[in-house]
Amino acid sequence: MIEVRALTKTFVTGELITPVLKGIDLTVKTGEFIAIMGRSGAGKSTLMYHMSLLDVPTSGSIFIDGVDALSMNESEKVRFRLRTFGYVFQEYALLPELNAIENVAVPLLMQGLDRASAETRAADALIKVGLEKRLGSLPSKLSGGEQQRVAIARAVAHTPSILFADEPTANLDRESSASVLDIFQELHADGQTIIMVTHEDEYGALAERIVRIDDGKIVDTTQASHARSRRTHAQP
Repeated sequence: MIEVRALTKTFVTGELITPVLKGIDLTVKTGEFIAIMGRSGAGKSTLMYHMSLLDVPTSGSIFIDGVDALSMNESEKVRFRLRTFGYVFQEYALLPELNAIENVAVPLLMQGLDRASAETRAADALIKVGLEKRLGSLPSKLSGGEQQRVAIARAVAHTPSILFADEPTANLDRESSASVLDIFQELHADGQTIIMVTHEDEYGALAERIVRIDDGKIVDTTQASHARSRRTHAQP
């Protein structure tokens, strides 16, 4: 599904040169649930932003389902992202004047669906994440966990090929975080490809594979079942 080769990213501010990604090679298979992990500043979010075409690398290549992503112009990338990707971020980014159904319907309308069809698909997505009683609620009337579930529904309502999630539980309490990760596991069980950035070992272990980054390089790739086993044995 995704093939990244020799990916680099260097930020230049005046005379200050800061290399953030240093020759990343990574392949993601269709249907995988991958957790990208590492300390703060290691480059994990930067890598996800490049894989999801929200930023442009200094050098390297990114192929998505056989498409040379970096050969596209900006308008082509926008259409590709809208059609192919779903995004969940730390901030829910919900429009405060729109209710849950309307927030989820926005990207569907941008893809050309009529309002009735968009709202039907939006309602179906919200029901799937357990918000069947909150369809008409404004964001101000929803808890943080509920707002993030609306954001997830918005991300998957158009059945994207890949779901990108950047620290999706960062602003949530433990119960809400567990609810979000349960949804991700259900989506993965249904065949959704998921790439999630997290700094929490507990949540990374729920993925199928853990990719660890340090100082802009991949330093370890582990099947999550192995990681879960090590964590279990380490617990008193």
